[in-house]
Amino acid sequence: MVLGGCRLVVAFAALGLAAGFLQPARAATDEQIAAITGAILQADGPTASHLLATLPDTQLDTKDRGLRACMAKRLSSGPADETVISPVTGQPDPFAADVLKTYRSYWRTAVMNPKLRDAAEQKLRTDLVRLLHLSPTTTMDNAEQALASRLERSGFHSLEGRTGLLREFMLWSKQESKTYRVSLPEGSNETRVFFMDRFASMGWSSYLTCDRTGTGGWTKPDGLYVVVPAYSSLTDENFRVNFLAHESQHYLDHKQFPGLSPWELEYRAKLVELAYANETMKRTLLRFASDQGDDPASPHSYADKRVLIAMKARLRLTPGASLADVPVAKLNKAAVAELLADSSKRRAAMR
Repeated sequence: MVLGGCRLVVAFAALGLAAGFLQPARAATDEQIAAITGAILQADGPTASHLLATLPDTQLDTKDRGLRACMAKRLSSGPADETVISPVTGQPDPFAADVLKTYRSYWRTAVMNPKLRDAAEQKLRTDLVRLLHLSPTTTMDNAEQALASRLERSGFHSLEGRTGLLREFMLWSKQESKTYRVSLPEGSNETRVFFMDRFASMGWSSYLTCDRTGTGGWTKPDGLYVVVPAYSSLTDENFRVNFLAHESQHYLDHKQFPGLSPWELEYRAKLVELAYANETMKRTLLRFASDQGDDPASPHSYADKRVLIAMKARLRLTPGASLADVPVAKLNKAAVAELLADSSKRRAAMR
């Protein structure tokens, strides 16, 4: 996605998948829920709703029943009135609440009616122009820039632009930074990390999946941005590999291969995840497998499919074989080899 003239790449964090070994019934349920969240991430609400309706009640525990009910409600009815607390006054901020309700209404309409997605985005633009008292001819990008400035004056941080197929809106009020040195297959990268917290909105993917999955962070020229509530730990493998190494690879690639498309950046960063994953390997593979697509406009889905195909080809597996059956060390080695081969081709093309 492009924000303020700079390419911004978003990473998704699997918020609700438990690490470690899963019993067969539990694994089957997680795969079904992963398929539902995968459909939502591809902005395919009708498929997600169908899968939710066919999810067997007998396989669900209390938590999963609550998740199913929450996702079904958010896909089938408009958002309720929102309350957003001002970080300056500690009182409700009516403007921020109206903006949040406007975006959430757009997300539901755009996901549940894919053919009307462009019209839904135009309505979003019209609604923002009205809330901000702008000229009716103001473009979407300019309206969102004005929105960011208006929220900043009220003490908020915000993210607008596009994540995947939909316009994004994230809103938070606490931010701190720290510098890390991150090891990567092709060297290391000193990375400034901004930790964001106290969110009023964690974005469209988190909202529509009821926090089962969502945006875990992104890269900008000044460093990496991490959504603190997306992680149960800021020191475990999920954070170190699936966020920090993934996003640091984006940062490195912006320098060594300027001009890569969003899906190409994701392809390379996902290979880095597989290069370093250990206890999170099965969960990472499940996340990739559940969100595969052929539309480059959805860079995560598009990259997921191509990473899995490339890994199977490198390991000389049949198309129907499962990468989950391959020893972790072998997967790590194959991912590094695939990344290095991709870099070699890119450097040759630049000569």
